[in-house]
Amino acid sequence: MSLSQGHWDAKWVSFAQHPDGDLGVFVFRRLVPLTTKSESFPVRVSADQRYRLFVNGQFVGFGPQRGDLHHWFYESYDIAPFLRQGNNWVVAQVWNFGRYAPMAQHTARLAFVLEGEGASTPNGWEVARIPGWTFEMLHSQVGPFYIDVGPGEVMDARSLAWGWQDGASAGLEWRAPNEVCDAVSRGGGGGGAPWMLVPRTLPTMTYASRSDPQPSMTVSKGQPVLYDFKELLTAFPRVRLKGPSGARVTVTYAESFFAPDGTKGDRNNPEGKEIWGYQDVFVLDGEERTFEPVWWRTFRFLRFESDSQVEVVSIEAVETGYPYAVDAVFEAERTKDVWDVSVRTAQRCAGETYFDCPYYEQLQYVGDSRIQALIGYYLSRDRALQRNAVEQFAWSLMPDGLTQSRYPSRQAQVIPPFSLWWVMMLYDQWLYDRVPVSRLHLDHAHRVIEAWDRLIEGSPERAFWTFADWVPGWKWGEPPGKARSSIHVFTKWLAEIALARMEGAETRIAAIREMLEQTERAENGLVYHPQDPVKFASEHAAALFRLCQETAGTKPDPWPHKALINSAKCTYYFSYYKHLAMRPADYIAQLWPWYEMIENGLTTFAENPEPTRSDCHAWSAHPVLGFFQIVAGVTSVEEGWRRARIAPRPGRLVKFRAEVPHPDGPLSVVLESGRLHVECPVPFELVWADETRQLNAGKHKF
Repeated sequence: MSLSQGHWDAKWVSFAQHPDGDLGVFVFRRLVPLTTKSESFPVRVSADQRYRLFVNGQFVGFGPQRGDLHHWFYESYDIAPFLRQGNNWVVAQVWNFGRYAPMAQHTARLAFVLEGEGASTPNGWEVARIPGWTFEMLHSQVGPFYIDVGPGEVMDARSLAWGWQDGASAGLEWRAPNEVCDAVSRGGGGGGAPWMLVPRTLPTMTYASRSDPQPSMTVSKGQPVLYDFKELLTAFPRVRLKGPSGARVTVTYAESFFAPDGTKGDRNNPEGKEIWGYQDVFVLDGEERTFEPVWWRTFRFLRFESDSQVEVVSIEAVETGYPYAVDAVFEAERTKDVWDVSVRTAQRCAGETYFDCPYYEQLQYVGDSRIQALIGYYLSRDRALQRNAVEQFAWSLMPDGLTQSRYPSRQAQVIPPFSLWWVMMLYDQWLYDRVPVSRLHLDHAHRVIEAWDRLIEGSPERAFWTFADWVPGWKWGEPPGKARSSIHVFTKWLAEIALARMEGAETRIAAIREMLEQTERAENGLVYHPQDPVKFASEHAAALFRLCQETAGTKPDPWPHKALINSAKCTYYFSYYKHLAMRPADYIAQLWPWYEMIENGLTTFAENPEPTRSDCHAWSAHPVLGFFQIVAGVTSVEEGWRRARIAPRPGRLVKFRAEVPHPDGPLSVVLESGRLHVECPVPFELVWADETRQLNAGKHKF
């Protein structure tokens, strides 16, 4: 049997006709009798908001991939390996957080759909609510920070119907499901379905236990117990508890501890600090029970509190996230720890979308995602998550020509500079991917540039949120001058140059190049845009102007070290652009803030210097890029990475090895015993020992 991607026979079903009872955890089941064991049994599955699929008690998969109502994903499975001759139970656990849902989670109402021969919803299906499983906004305290990752879960073992996975659970009140509407693929139907179905585009997220269960602990009333996983994780906590019926156990999940002044200091030292975080509550029934919430948590530390003496029999972390392959290598003196923590940060900030931070938001922002996508181009040949991000930001395009700053998101947030960074994401895709940038996306990019022209010429004080960087003294990260600041205008120029390069508009590039040459420089080497109303010194503007020059094909101005001594300084985020523009002779010396974070016990890199909110923030993982793009000097200079540039700047390093998984094969740059060894699968330009050479693909020694 095969299923037509364009047509659905199944219908969406729910628990009840009225959605006021949609909040909760539900089980949908169907008995599938087979006279013979099937060799193939394909099904397509989706749910609002999420599901886990089981066949005869065996876990099959979970989803759907996160999108929006105009692009609602479904998964395809062949469940034949789980079937047997005779009766089979197909079971889906489906939940809807309702108004408590994470900001990144779109939703219409609780619903489930499955299509398969003789098994499609609604015929023969039943549904029941799992009692004793509810959602609440549970937090011990999370500081004065924005947080929007969904609710805590309250699981009361006295009411829960255990064993529902096999379909035959006692204690559930089964009934026929409510038929909501037809299942319709995107582009079909008459508009009667809120979900426009599209096939999954990403690999399945990981779901694997990190290690053996940890040893047991006793928790007494009024005496919290702390467990340290020694590393920040994104995982489903699986906790086995034993205690008297009615005992209430609260689990708090935390990245680290907070001192009274809001700082965190040494993450390995809790003395004089408090643990703040979101929570789950497990209520015992007198039996030894295993609890696992339906949504994953971010944590290094778990704190257990109870109103009775209970035993924590075991603790597991079932890790989840994007199956992030790391095929690249960088080895050099004193770089291993920074490499390891950078890679871990990138991995923890990648799921069904990129995340700015897994603990507080789990939202895909353009500014963060541009750096994350670039990291991915160097670490692996996989391009799925980058393509997903580029596409989803395009979905968010608004009538005024700007993208939203984050997407998927139920609330529209607009940071106009992030629209420009989305254009740069298109440019990165053009340089490093083999899928051509679509004409539609290029048209969107033109609309972004036009929208920025209107912002600069119109009313820049009404330009939404002109965030640049979390510089101390900049309210909400907005630079003086806002939309007309040199920082943002130079970002627009950079996006214009990138767009012209993608379209092969040489005349336009030449005009921008002339404009760059004619831009007035101050005696100290700083450059300001003529419309900048404040003209303040910043590392940001200095970096962006030089990146404009480099991208336009002209020699960048020297870095104005002295003039920037008292300037506005880049934080962790924008340091990537500063490092790229500086091309420091000694890149490793620029990484002292990252070494400092490691010395303070961080196992992922933080959002900002102290005091900081997030201990794991995607944009701070960019030393990976510095190692490859600056130290090894490897970049793409042609569409599809069909031509490379290799300009190593080892600085104090006398030895390093860099291996990049190029689409056409291994690309390596090795410095050893005073000799440079290069293997490149495509033609490349080498800048080394004050010489520039044009070389063919292959192995070379210098």
